[in-house]
Amino acid sequence: MIFALIGANIKKAREERGLSQAELGAKLGVTATAINYYEKGKRKINIGDLYRLAGVLNKPLEYFLADRSGAALVDLKHYLRENMIQDMVYLPVVGAIRAGEPLFSEQNIKSYLPFPRKMMHAATFALWVTGDSMIGEGIEEGDIVFIRQQEHVDFNGQIICALVNGEENTLKIFWKDDNGVVYLRAANPDYPDIIIEHEADLKIQGVYAGVFKLPRLPKMGYSPDSSGGSSSGTLMER
Repeated sequence: MIFALIGANIKKAREERGLSQAELGAKLGVTATAINYYEKGKRKINIGDLYRLAGVLNKPLEYFLADRSGAALVDLKHYLRENMIQDMVYLPVVGAIRAGEPLFSEQNIKSYLPFPRKMMHAATFALWVTGDSMIGEGIEEGDIVFIRQQEHVDFNGQIICALVNGEENTLKIFWKDDNGVVYLRAANPDYPDIIIEHEADLKIQGVYAGVFKLPRLPKMGYSPDSSGGSSSGTLMER
């Protein structure tokens, strides 16, 4: 019964975002059938998938664990404890990558993030996000995005992590027109398209597989690099 109600909340949030089951599945690295089963309560969703889904749909975790009146279906702390995934691996959290540098070189790996082993097919590494160019996709500054490493794009409209013109890596929406011109589009109208006329100028490092949102702390009047240091370990949004 609880998972049917959770599924109804998933469906409601998905429809509010204007996503089909296939589109939501693509963002999470699962099939449309899996999303359909989640929404109908036919498949129990584990806490790892629920965290990622909450990030993609830009909802707090508690949203999915409440009934239509807003009353909690379960005690959140108990739910997390009972559903905590024990078999974990550690994804590398990499920083800004430049041309000629190997993706997982020592200078690029800034930390490691626990990740469910059974979900390793969905993500290979993670990146910190700075900037607001992808807020329309629910990806905000301070989030951690999960990336599945691959060197190709699966479809127009897919969010990719790419190295452009040998500069720092960026997270954008991929689109190729009939003339072969590639556009990297932000999910924020304040940012213009990045136009790639020569595919040699674009190195795809992976595709977006989800987002993890850390608790938002109150601002204390300083920035991470206020002491004069650089904000390394981040995905630069241009």
